[in-house]
Amino acid sequence: MTCPHKPSWILAVLCAFAAAVPALAHHSFAAEFDAKKCSEITGVLTSVDWQNPHAYIYVDVKSAAGAAESVTFQLSSISNLRRGGMERKNMIDNFGKVVTVRGCAAKNGEKNRYAASFIKFPDGKIYRLGQDVEGLFGTNN
Repeated sequence: MTCPHKPSWILAVLCAFAAAVPALAHHSFAAEFDAKKCSEITGVLTSVDWQNPHAYIYVDVKSAAGAAESVTFQLSSISNLRRGGMERKNMIDNFGKVVTVRGCAAKNGEKNRYAASFIKFPDGKIYRLGQDVEGLFGTNN
């Protein structure tokens, strides 16, 4: 005797696994970054990856030996950045200029990888780039 609903059950399980794959690829701030290891990093803004689910900026800083090292900052989503007044053009207009970025270090110890909370451009303008885990903006999110 065969079960007529077996193919439907298998299809449902396969669909559930397929739906879970994108969820596995995206983690919360707390899973990847340490809110107790935040600092301000000053260097030259070199590039931006304006993409979802997170944008990224790259800043060259001087190492202890005096050599330039690239630091990667993970930002919020494009829609969150735009809501805060940040556009890709803001970044591009500041390429080659010295900026200060507040970021929290990666939990896995990966060198020069941070989650950014804000950026300060040379003209003094400050833009929020991610979660306010330290409460600097009075929001803690």
